[in-house]
Amino acid sequence: MHRCLLHFSLLLTFLLAACGPQAATNPLATTATPPAPTVTPAPTLPPTPVASPTPPPPAALEAGALIDIGGRALFLRCTPPGNPAVPTVILEAGLAADHSSWGEVPARAASYARVCSYDRASLGQSDPGPPPRDAATAAADLRALLEAAGVPGPYILVAHSFGGLLARRFVAENPDLVAGLVLVDAVHEDWWSLALAALPPESASDSPRLQSFRRFLTSDVADPARNAEGFVIPTVAEQARASGSLGTKPLVVLSAGIFDVVAPGLPPEVEARLRELFQQELPAELGRLSADSTVVVVPDSGHNIPRQRPDMVVLAIQAVLAAVAQA
Repeated sequence: MHRCLLHFSLLLTFLLAACGPQAATNPLATTATPPAPTVTPAPTLPPTPVASPTPPPPAALEAGALIDIGGRALFLRCTPPGNPAVPTVILEAGLAADHSSWGEVPARAASYARVCSYDRASLGQSDPGPPPRDAATAAADLRALLEAAGVPGPYILVAHSFGGLLARRFVAENPDLVAGLVLVDAVHEDWWSLALAALPPESASDSPRLQSFRRFLTSDVADPARNAEGFVIPTVAEQARASGSLGTKPLVVLSAGIFDVVAPGLPPEVEARLRELFQQELPAELGRLSADSTVVVVPDSGHNIPRQRPDMVVLAIQAVLAAVAQA
């Protein structure tokens, strides 16, 4: 582990111990049938801009602009350019979540680097993308978007929830463009299969809640019509797995201390196993993707760390930026 990442790991732990719990809503706790882990706030969007066929000026990107990537457009918003020696931070949101899902993170992190957030195809102001949608098509879209907008690398990718799978594929296809990563309560590709294995054998006495969760894991998750972006989730998972190691790229993994990614009502032993998977085993696996990594638990936050503890996301960004500067 780089000394810089170790230093920030200790700093994060200190700040967590010093800060009391913050009030936070639990947007997934009452969901009857759990979607793939993510949080989708209802955005308030500005008037739709006109797609730009050439790199727009920085002022246009500050307000947000539609960028033509070859017959369709994606929405991109970036804070003002800063020191060109500092990597640009690219925010990759969770499933069905647009750029607004990052809340205060862009503004807070802009003190340390340029920060860009965007709407993937079919979300927010962006045009739909051709099916099938998977991690490879999402990575290609993001590469085309950044090139068309004139936002050069290197990048620090910061990915929340399902976005972690997409970010890892982007790194695999563009290793020279990515200097480091922050995974924010990110989904591991084995989550769905291990969650299914945690369920008891199917029985006629299963509760409606257990039946719905089993149906979600066995059929709904594989149906692109069941998620707002049309992703073929099993394909996304396999593409992330095939992306392999991150080598020595600095990596910070933030893990939520409050388990709210699955709605309540499952048998207690099942909930305990799911909590162990999502909060302990799988974050540790993500940490092992890089030889220069640290895993930090955010005890007073649920899955929506960007909204509930944006300060922790910003500190993780600072840690990776500092590690990159020392490399």
